[in-house]
Amino acid sequence: MEIRHTDNISFGYTHKLKTLYKKGKFPSVKYGFYGEELTKKNVTLEHLQCISKGGKTELDNLVLATANKNQERGNSPLFNMLNWKYVGQYLEQFRDVSVNGFNGNEYIQKILEKIKILLEAGL
Repeated sequence: MEIRHTDNISFGYTHKLKTLYKKGKFPSVKYGFYGEELTKKNVTLEHLQCISKGGKTELDNLVLATANKNQERGNSPLFNMLNWKYVGQYLEQFRDVSVNGFNGNEYIQKILEKIKILLEAGL
């Protein structure tokens, strides 16, 4: 049996964040959490705190990333792949974005708080 690589891997998670991106509601969002270029075909949800370590599919625990980067990280601690340059670039894309009940400034704050908690806990 041949296994083919695909950039359109689905991990079975859906959330308003990804839906709004795929519908083109975030035109300023071009790059994922790890600095990679996002497309509608390669975008996926990345859990900052992995599901296997108690993370939830909730806005304060979700960022957009490519499926490849999501797989690369697996369930390793966030700090293994964290690059503050890319985190800043990613979050800046959401500054002052307000669409369909999504508040970009609140999202930025929630993500920064979650990263701090995870880094302090070594997750």
